[in-house]
Amino acid sequence: NSKDSINNDEQNLLSNNQQSSFDPEGSSEENYIHNFNLPFELTNAYLEKGIDKLYNWQMECLKMEGVLEGKRNLLFSAPTSAGKTMVSEILMIKKVIETGKKALMILPYVSIVNEKTQYYQNLLSSTHLNIVGYFSNSKPAPFEKIDIGICTIEKANSLINRLIEENTYSKLGAVVVDELHMIGDEHRGYLLELLLTKLRYVLKDDLQIIGMSATLPNIDEIARWLNAALYITDYRPIPLKEYIVVNNTIYNSKFEPVRKFKFEAHPCDSNYMVPLIDEVINNNNSVLVFCPTKYNCEQCARTLSHFLLKNGDEKAKEKRRELIAQLSRCPAGLDSTLEITVICGIAYHHSGLTMEERELLEEAFRQGIINVLIATSTLASGVNLPARRVIFDQPFIGIEFINSFSYTQMKGRAGRKGKDTQGESYLICSEKYLKRVKELVNKDHDPVNSCLICEQKGMKRALLEVISSGIVKSMKDVKDYIQCTLLYYQEFERIGSSHSKESLTKEFNETKNINNVIKNNDIHDNNEFISTSFGRATIGSSLSPEESIIVYSELKKAMLEFVLLDELHMVYHVTPIYSIPEPNWSHLLKLYNELSPIHRHIANIINLNEGFIIQAIHRRPDFKPSLPYRRFYSALMLNDLIHETDFNEVVNKYQVNRGNLQTLQVLSSTFAGMVTIFCQRMGWTNFELLVQQFQDRLIFGIQKVLLFFFFKKKKKKYIIYLYIYIIIIKLFYEYFYIFNK
Repeated sequence: NSKDSINNDEQNLLSNNQQSSFDPEGSSEENYIHNFNLPFELTNAYLEKGIDKLYNWQMECLKMEGVLEGKRNLLFSAPTSAGKTMVSEILMIKKVIETGKKALMILPYVSIVNEKTQYYQNLLSSTHLNIVGYFSNSKPAPFEKIDIGICTIEKANSLINRLIEENTYSKLGAVVVDELHMIGDEHRGYLLELLLTKLRYVLKDDLQIIGMSATLPNIDEIARWLNAALYITDYRPIPLKEYIVVNNTIYNSKFEPVRKFKFEAHPCDSNYMVPLIDEVINNNNSVLVFCPTKYNCEQCARTLSHFLLKNGDEKAKEKRRELIAQLSRCPAGLDSTLEITVICGIAYHHSGLTMEERELLEEAFRQGIINVLIATSTLASGVNLPARRVIFDQPFIGIEFINSFSYTQMKGRAGRKGKDTQGESYLICSEKYLKRVKELVNKDHDPVNSCLICEQKGMKRALLEVISSGIVKSMKDVKDYIQCTLLYYQEFERIGSSHSKESLTKEFNETKNINNVIKNNDIHDNNEFISTSFGRATIGSSLSPEESIIVYSELKKAMLEFVLLDELHMVYHVTPIYSIPEPNWSHLLKLYNELSPIHRHIANIINLNEGFIIQAIHRRPDFKPSLPYRRFYSALMLNDLIHETDFNEVVNKYQVNRGNLQTLQVLSSTFAGMVTIFCQRMGWTNFELLVQQFQDRLIFGIQKVLLFFFFKKKKKKYIIYLYIYIIIIKLFYEYFYIFNK
């Protein structure tokens, strides 16, 4: 009964006031790690990291009925840096060791997956457990050979699809979902809901789901959906003090003035950021500054470097010179701004940097070599880099006013466990935005809602995946499956109504007729739904239905007129459809007019024309009609890279951000892998072999002659045969052109 479930969950809510009678640090004997029956080697590994006992809130959470035994799902909320991960990893590791089943940990970003994979590989190195990361273009071991998989949301969904398709999902014993509030994200939330719905539908009580979040206002509703025990705490090991800076006055979170700057602000530092930073770094502490845009980050770093020239002694500056030398050896060379700022202990951090640059700067910040890091909001949701003080340059992310979710997450980076006695957050704003800032500071978070029905996109994929995998075969199955969704729990009064039935019928017809993915003419309870080869290819490749339609139609067209004389045409087909940079249209026109005859021929096959580019210069075009031009522009860059054009040369030639170019490489490599599987499932063997080679070439930026070093012997001969075939075709075309001349 849903109401009983709500009441039970409400009884499980524990407020911080109820915990105040306990020692938050956990002095009780039962709080010690050795009481959890973990392997001796693991207990020692925790001790080496300085962890010998749990906080009281962690113990109370674990001691909830059925949780530690792995018989009950758990959903809990705690502030950033409160120790959420410790609870989830104890449950996850115990489940794997005690049952012999496997576990998945689902994280929102590649950077966190990479970080956590390394952490668990190190933590569990003395055990027999095999820890593998699934993200981007990584090629990890088969699932049957791992014990714990650390995944992005997309990789987790793909992996779960495969387990269901192969009927091996019963091997899964635990799934940990960090940042569960992401389920309300308009871009990726539906995927998270989708994978949890599938798990609840097929595994029911045979799986322990552990969800956690720092910011989840309607957590009781999510807990009811997951049939989970619920625990809430607002305990923070490092207290956070929150301040707002307006002109020369600093206010506390109640907007009471606490102090004033007694000197006039410098014209280049009108918001008093320099003294706010100076008073922290003079005590050998670190500062994290959040700026609205990438451009603001770089400008702020340059400005601060003029004021903080004396930041650090000679020993610190020697380490910074070493860091500058390391940065100069990165693929893109030494950035001109970092060259100036790093020696002052200042750096910026955003997606415009390459992965190598970001990793070097992150480690330097952890070690204190860099003590002022200026970043965009993505840092707060990505890598864990806490600081003594967090400063908001403006209450904006991009051109949008900062929302309560992001603000809570970003200010939560203040305070380093084991180093600081408290964390401090300073939000700088002008009088113009003071009213909105007051609302922001005092506002409760908006509830998290299902994204499954958004524009029918989520529901279409939700139905397609379970029909393709064979776990949903009839309308009755569909109804049972729908009841496992968050959407059902939030709007269950509409499910089963005539309106909902008509909507569902329309959705099926749309999926069947437009996408050609389901074999069935009518939708009745007794009819069986069967996925077409196109539907199976869509799910097997992890392409969205919308992406698969584009891939299918463009590859079918390419079969009739495919250019083998140059690789650009194939590179275009493995260029991602979404998440690609918008070209500088004026620059694209220049490049278009300079295309070689063969590249112009490829552009014509793709139906590009000069007139559209000229119009785009004067008026920004809509996304859909501009998509082929965006992809072609990106394909030109990628084509240069795989023919080993210098990275910096490509950056300058196409006027693209070096970090974005590297991201494009990674995304295209991943997309090439997806298109390869799509072709394989469709039975397009020749295309599969052609596309397959690009997955490695794109990520390494190498010509095909070097590709053989990356293939196993058993595959090499087939690739060789295909290249011989291509060479023959090329010779034929060359002879044909010469003959016609």
